[in-house]
Amino acid sequence: MKKLIHIALAGLLTAVMVTGCGWHLRGSGQTLNNISSVYVSAPNRQSDFYRSLIRALKASKIEITPSATGAQYSIVALNEKSSRRTATVSAGARVSEYQLTEAIDILILDADGKQLGSRTTLSAERYFDFDENDVQSKREETELLQREMRNDLVRQVINRLNAISNRTSAPSDTSAEDAPAS
Repeated sequence: MKKLIHIALAGLLTAVMVTGCGWHLRGSGQTLNNISSVYVSAPNRQSDFYRSLIRALKASKIEITPSATGAQYSIVALNEKSSRRTATVSAGARVSEYQLTEAIDILILDADGKQLGSRTTLSAERYFDFDENDVQSKREETELLQREMRNDLVRQVINRLNAISNRTSAPSDTSAEDAPAS
């Protein structure tokens, strides 16, 4: 019986510590409050980033409109960039590590076409060890890392959109109802 109580207390203590430190499951907290419809503009509607963003917005129950005129917000994606550069070189002058970077410039507009916030460059980067004896698996690892980075960029866009939505829909402190009666 004592052992069961100790296990229960340890489990309770662990749960309190995990929730108290702000830890949460990856991808949670992605609900978009106060957003009903979004238009997404991108130079390449076939890009993996564009498709991932549309998929994430639809998963959040956001209507994707065919034009900006019917949307509550517009997300304008510009300058999608991917790069790979040598990060470290071995003693034998061979590449031992690469740095991958994915970046995109975005603008968020309201229904009237007014820019909400400044043009922002979002980026994600990852490093991976390169083994010239295992090129195929390293290619697959590169593709996986690029997919993770695109998902990270999508999360950044959603978080930015959510922050703008919360800021623009917050009640103003100087409303007529709150003014003192004279």
